Amino acid sequence: MVFDLKGFELTGFRNLGDAFTVCADLDPEKPALTVFRGTGAAVPETLSYRELARRAGLRAAELAARLPVGERVVIALPTCVEFVELYLGCLLAGLVAVPAPPPVSTKTAAERVAAIAADCSPGLILTTADDREILAERLRTQGLALTVEQVERVGDAEQPPALPAGRQVDGDALAVLQYSSGSTGRPKGVMLDHRNVQVNVAGFNASAGLGAEDVFATWMPMHHDFGLFIQLSCALFAGAHAILMPPTVFARRPVQWFHMLHQFRVTATSAPNFAYDLSLRLISDEQLEGLDLSTLRFVSNGSEPIHAPTVDAFVERFARIGLRPETHTPAYGMAEVTVYVSSTPTGQRHNVLLADPVRLADPDRPELVVAADGGGRPIVGCGRVRMFDLRIVDPRTRQDLPAGAIGEIWLRGESVARGYWNKPELNAEIFRARLAEDGADGPGWLRTGDLGALVDGELFVIGRLKEMMIVRGRNLYPQDLEQEARSAHPSLARFVGAAFAVDAPDERIVLVHEVAPGIPAEELPAVTEAVARRITAAFGAPARNIVLVRRGQVNRTTSGKIQRGTMRQRFLAGRIDAVHAELEPEVRRLMATTDAR
Repeated sequence: MVFDLKGFELTGFRNLGDAFTVCADLDPEKPALTVFRGTGAAVPETLSYRELARRAGLRAAELAARLPVGERVVIALPTCVEFVELYLGCLLAGLVAVPAPPPVSTKTAAERVAAIAADCSPGLILTTADDREILAERLRTQGLALTVEQVERVGDAEQPPALPAGRQVDGDALAVLQYSSGSTGRPKGVMLDHRNVQVNVAGFNASAGLGAEDVFATWMPMHHDFGLFIQLSCALFAGAHAILMPPTVFARRPVQWFHMLHQFRVTATSAPNFAYDLSLRLISDEQLEGLDLSTLRFVSNGSEPIHAPTVDAFVERFARIGLRPETHTPAYGMAEVTVYVSSTPTGQRHNVLLADPVRLADPDRPELVVAADGGGRPIVGCGRVRMFDLRIVDPRTRQDLPAGAIGEIWLRGESVARGYWNKPELNAEIFRARLAEDGADGPGWLRTGDLGALVDGELFVIGRLKEMMIVRGRNLYPQDLEQEARSAHPSLARFVGAAFAVDAPDERIVLVHEVAPGIPAEELPAVTEAVARRITAAFGAPARNIVLVRRGQVNRTTSGKIQRGTMRQRFLAGRIDAVHAELEPEVRRLMATTDAR
């Protein structure tokens, strides 16, 4: 499938470097990139397409003089113009960009970058002057002899030389090694070639009706596929203007996201569901004075389970500053397909299906059907899948399931990645799966690990296959338990929790949830009792293991996904510092040690 953008076919270019060069030549004086650090901060830094192309060309020439075609370059930088210059420079020079989080002088972040470097053995690691030594030291302690350098600014007047012969690569050349956020396990490097990215970016823009006249803006980190592709790449490879804000600015004051949207008359923005919830809770009415979001026509919600009440409350609350309900667009995607799979058509209200909870929880044949009484669990639709072949598959039998049946989402298409870096066995299992009717020689499918169903041709995503719990013969999904817990007591409403199951010896529900600071210790037992009562009543399954922790103690990825697997490991190892806990004796015995009291 070929999508026409700005008068030329993005997928018709030899590689991404050529696509960007054409955009720069078409309108060289147009703003290409702006870095906004919040109101009251430094003046936003803006580069035209001409200037960004010049800087990217200089980066490409410098890297090409040192590294062979196909070499990996780890870019461990915060949100800044240098990150974008180097990303484009790698694409122009036939190198593989490896986006990574900035070490930010902390042990955890430095360990993650070191793990990425150990996995892909890059020819060069680039970071800030402040972070270079801490990262280099971390690599040395792991016995890794890798080159780590600080990034310098490019010269103001210097023009890029012509690249050496042989630096042009074809569409099947590796372009980006995108490391997963690690919500369900150890991060893995997704191998994306130029064609994968071209097709996915073009498909997203065509589906959303976005192009050169739009203004994209995000606070999502650039090492995350949502920020790198849905916002930055979709803008730059369509000849549009990209506005970037560091995620730390959003985390400190969510209203700065709205200031960015207002100041630059943004038309397209994206964020995970937690960001819409955070904005509802932390942005006051007084902070909205003078803001106008009426230019927005595409507001994407993806990267984690979408909560229907949050979406409804968000569009209702911020309608007063011009936000139109039809702009909010639920979407589904993942790094293994570059990023984008489906979304609600632009300008249409999303569908919400009120699912029968009994049919949803059936352990043998779960189905997504409308509750007869008009109640039930609300599940948000993510539109029709148009860029991929899609199957809903029984993960046990690998049989293709009919409409309405819940199973694993399998995909096949041009933007599906080659696989994970240096993991052939896992690739055979995940990227080259076979349906039962295919036989040994049938075409390969990507197993997404996500559960979903098709209703009237629309995709509804239910949850993660590995995180689903079966308790007393009922299928339970952790995000449902977590949402119910937040409604059980005011001290939990503004915080997050992680639900998971442990074998004691049958499956038991455990919920680790952050609680508001300052709540008296004598009131904590009432909180756990309220949560247990609410979950048991809502799902018909006992919830007797509730652990309350301080704010910030529930592990999350950089995009806000709850790391339930990590929390389960911490719980079983007794490495959770609880302020209060109620645990069954059988569950308590599973733990090596515990700080719960």
